[in-house]
Amino acid sequence: MLPGPVCVSLTPTTVDEVFSGQHAGADCLEVRLDYLRNPEESASAQWSRLPVPVIATCRGRERGGRFEGSIDDEIRILERAVDNGARMVDIDFRFARSFGKAEVIGSYHDFDKTPDDLETLMEEVAESPGSIAKVATMVRSWNDNRRLLELLNRRWGKPIVVIGMGAMGQITRIVGPSRGSALTYTASGRESAPGQVSLEELLHTYGFERVTGSTKLIGIIGNPLGHTQSPALHNRAFESVGLDSVYLKLPVDSVAEFFENADDIGIRGFSVTIPHKVQVIEHLDRLSPAAAQSGAVNTVVREHGSWVGDNTDVHGIRKALEGFDPLGKHVVILGTGGAARAAVTALGRAATITLLSRNPDRIAANWPRNVDVKPLATVADYTADLLINATPIGMAPEVDRSPISGQIQADVVFDMVYNPAQTMLLREAARQGKKTITGTTMFLAQAARQFEIWTGCPAPEAVFRTMPS
Repeated sequence: MLPGPVCVSLTPTTVDEVFSGQHAGADCLEVRLDYLRNPEESASAQWSRLPVPVIATCRGRERGGRFEGSIDDEIRILERAVDNGARMVDIDFRFARSFGKAEVIGSYHDFDKTPDDLETLMEEVAESPGSIAKVATMVRSWNDNRRLLELLNRRWGKPIVVIGMGAMGQITRIVGPSRGSALTYTASGRESAPGQVSLEELLHTYGFERVTGSTKLIGIIGNPLGHTQSPALHNRAFESVGLDSVYLKLPVDSVAEFFENADDIGIRGFSVTIPHKVQVIEHLDRLSPAAAQSGAVNTVVREHGSWVGDNTDVHGIRKALEGFDPLGKHVVILGTGGAARAAVTALGRAATITLLSRNPDRIAANWPRNVDVKPLATVADYTADLLINATPIGMAPEVDRSPISGQIQADVVFDMVYNPAQTMLLREAARQGKKTITGTTMFLAQAARQFEIWTGCPAPEAVFRTMPS
């Protein structure tokens, strides 16, 4: 019988690493014996001494692992692990067999794709020997995620484990157990499979133990998403007011393909970030006035069967610039994407707005007001009351980059990048004696408004006052 759904997957080079680790919060440990420098070393390990049950795995290279021996050698090593107290064994379903008192996970792994015949494959794995059937495939699309999660809608006659690998498949790791997957795998240091989240992130950022089959799924679409602090912020807000919701990273390459699957997966709202703030509009049923005016969307909610777009960046920018009156002022904005559109809307009373772009000839029309679009390389030609960075330049992990080098010809510099709060651009602006405004105020204010749109509840002020630590 499985002890619980949270399995920490260990990739030790020595047996001692397993016994010296701290794994509070784990229900069981998967010990990847194929990662040991000498897998034969595991013959003397007393797995029963560990505080939680052990799943022994020794996957050969042709099955996605690192073990150099034959399948017979693999079975022999797993048998010894069971003799020494391993409670479970994970082995390719084609070689699944009895391992004495241990429960056997007959597994299938595809590190390249999610096969088209997924349901037939699951049937084959479930019919093989073993008490648990596991399918883990690489997720390349939101259609893959939908099909993997739909496997959990069927009864299979034995417990099943469904895992979507890769960053796009992380949703299956967080919500899968609430829908019937018997295990989810987390990383301890080095990943044993692409897309694993850490135990700390699973339990504390995503509040895994609070996720149920009725939990409302909200998230953030874009690519890349490694920098975002939105999951930590919004999940903290949901928990503080007792809402049954979870906020997830939803990496999206194709906006159209995401919308084809989002409703069936159960997604009920999401933030929109780079590079989809403009493209997302064509897939929406209705826009708020702020979204319609700016021509960009950063917030979407599912309402009565319709997708509704809003733009809370406009609200966030106005909050960040509360001490700056744009009336009669000259503004220069670096960038021409969705964030720049929100800034143009928020600064409608400015005398002039100049947008600087790497590719000014490719910029779409229909701006909220008259603007000039010029090459970014000409930034030194413009003197402004306010300079805004609406590009991702300087955002983590590339914190040593700045969109401007040399003298900054503006009295006030506002960087929309919020991670880190003090960007290289702002540090240099302060050194030159300019007034600086960080992106954190904008980020927190727009996020609070998003919370209200998704939940219909007032945003908890204490949560949206400071960035997640």
